[in-house]
Amino acid sequence: MNECNEKEIKCCCIRCCVNGTETVVLRGKMGPAGPTGPQGPAGQRGPTGPTGPAGPTGATGATGITGPAGATGATGPTGITGPAGPQGSTGATGATGPTGATGATGATGITGPAGATGATGITGPAGPTGATGATGPTGATGPAGATGPAGATGPTGENMPLESMTAYSTPTQQVADNAAVIFDRTALQSGTAVSHSDNTAEFTINQPGTYFATYNGTAAPLVNAQLPETNLLQFTLNGTALNGAATNHIFTTANETSAQSASIIFTVDTAPATLEIISSGGTFNYTGVTMNIFKVG
Repeated sequence: MNECNEKEIKCCCIRCCVNGTETVVLRGKMGPAGPTGPQGPAGQRGPTGPTGPAGPTGATGATGITGPAGATGATGPTGITGPAGPQGSTGATGATGPTGATGATGATGITGPAGATGATGITGPAGPTGATGATGPTGATGPAGATGPAGATGPTGENMPLESMTAYSTPTQQVADNAAVIFDRTALQSGTAVSHSDNTAEFTINQPGTYFATYNGTAAPLVNAQLPETNLLQFTLNGTALNGAATNHIFTTANETSAQSASIIFTVDTAPATLEIISSGGTFNYTGVTMNIFKVG
């Protein structure tokens, strides 16, 4: 008979162990259940079984009373600066501060463009008359004006014969400085008060009296003239210039021409006397010259 654990009861088909002794038992036909025996003594606590699954969470209990505040903890490190907040509204303007001291004068800026011309001011009082300037050269004779209306008929004078002389020269002639213009033809002679020889410059006044002389012609400079050049024509009586009896022109180009005319009323006290027209200012060419002389008194 084999030993077995006293604390175990093992049964099998044909043997079992009771109180440490293995006994072979033949199993018969199961009889009826016997009455329940008294409860045996509590066995030893078995080992803790595995933890069962967690039960469902219970309902939250009522909040307990607040405990006393704990001591203040140490100050933590400064956190990073948060983003700037929105700009606040502008505050009220503060009172004006006192005026500061005047700063040093800055450098002069560049001159700006000239402004528009202002309105003309009122004319000031006339200044004193200046001294009279020197008389300028006589200008060229202008074209003849329109003929004025006929004057009233004067009283009938005493009858006297008309004394006159007309001479001319058609071809171009070259006249040197301070030389006389020559007339190669006598067109008309009436009376004996004035005489002229062809191809000469002199007109002889044979009788005392008052005379009227007119000259017309065209002048031009020489091709090689030093321009500008001033041409002057002057009536002379016995070699003396007659005041107010001249014409002049300033030539500025070699192909320039000037139509000239001059006239004079003069008196001859002692006859005979010689009348000429003298060219000066250089050597010039003259064309189509004519002289008319009338005794008028």
